[in-house]
Amino acid sequence: MGKEGSSLSFNPGTTLGSYLIVEQIGRGGMATVYKAYEEPLTRHVAIKVLPEFFAEDKDYRVRFQVEAVAVAKLRHNNILTVFAYGEEEGVPYIVCEFVDGGTLAERLDGAMPIEDAVQVLVPVASALDYAHSQGVLHRDIKPSNIMLLSDGTPVLTDFGLAKVLGGDTITVTGQVLGTPEYMAPELVSGDSAGPAADRYSLGVVAYQMLTGRVPFQGNTPGATLMAQIHDPLPPARDLNPELSVDVAVVLDRALSKAPAERYESAGDFIAALAAAGLPAVLEAG
Repeated sequence: MGKEGSSLSFNPGTTLGSYLIVEQIGRGGMATVYKAYEEPLTRHVAIKVLPEFFAEDKDYRVRFQVEAVAVAKLRHNNILTVFAYGEEEGVPYIVCEFVDGGTLAERLDGAMPIEDAVQVLVPVASALDYAHSQGVLHRDIKPSNIMLLSDGTPVLTDFGLAKVLGGDTITVTGQVLGTPEYMAPELVSGDSAGPAADRYSLGVVAYQMLTGRVPFQGNTPGATLMAQIHDPLPPARDLNPELSVDVAVVLDRALSKAPAERYESAGDFIAALAAAGLPAVLEAG
């Protein structure tokens, strides 16, 4: 084990608890992720380690612990499974299942055929509705948090900004929690998060998959956030004329500025999208 700047780092061959580090496989703003081997169970796992300078911040530690507790309770084929939570020299880490595959973000390259988009979105919507039924919000739905297995199965990952419904609000003073391009307007305005905010983010992902771009993209993160609140939704058919009017109407509702005007569940949203874009397929079924 060593140090990189002010963060703990774990070199291949070293151990973290009972896990043998194989390699570093990712680094984000919230954590560094390692592939590791759990010898007693002869399996590979992914370990998410909170950077030391974040671990020293109470707010970040609480958020990390909330993630572990909330997600460890979830059992769904399309949600990354959390196995354990621990600490090393006061730095917390989470042990998750290891998923060998890329992300939806890596796959996106222009507009995607609606049948391909729906194939990904149906399981993700199911996972999201299940998490909501268990009282858990994701708060950062975006393509880079949707893993795709080799057979195309999507897995929703990184509940790093998860908030347990009805629990204490997890905030960091002066910092927006989430990704501006995918944040619901009510979150930008400082209102409490709810399932409708996650469904808005899923709507942004669907819009991006079907048009090739996110609906709101400013020159700065702040400009993007303001656009989420004030700018009208760019018509999806202006970006992809092959989309039907019915599909555009579904996207308009999913991305309504008012939470109450959106679909009541992620499943309802994607079912409406499929019905609008794949009527022949549904009728044949």
